[in-house]
Amino acid sequence: MSCLARSPRLLLLDEPTAGLDPVVRDELLEALFEIVEQGECSIFYSTHILSDVSRLADELVFLVDGRILRRCSKADLTDEWRRVSFRLTGSRTTLPSTVQHRHEGDEHQVISSDFAATLERLRHLGAENVREHRMSIDEIAVQILKGDQHVAGS
Repeated sequence: MSCLARSPRLLLLDEPTAGLDPVVRDELLEALFEIVEQGECSIFYSTHILSDVSRLADELVFLVDGRILRRCSKADLTDEWRRVSFRLTGSRTTLPSTVQHRHEGDEHQVISSDFAATLERLRHLGAENVREHRMSIDEIAVQILKGDQHVAGS
């Protein structure tokens, strides 16, 4: 990177790893990570390769047609989103922050953009066998970029 710019404060990178073989891609990401660790340069990194984001990003902005769908820290995003499975007898109920809800009989699986609110409601309803599973950045991004009304916000 230093051959392109001498001590920049900001790097603007648009799909910098697209088309690279895995070894070169890893080397570039490592170089970018070292730049970020030094703390004197910010990187604006635009990509569709979400595994790069998982490795480098502190803050994420999801855009569709130039419109911001969601902006938050990577830590907040991965802390809030969960895939939740549970058993609930009776009629299907609406759960807060549910982005997707599938069920077969009394067995349910939801994707929640606010795990704490969903869990609180499940406790109130008396749901049984509640299990939560963390989601990857890739899985969360797919849900956000689908444009569901429950995930828009900043």
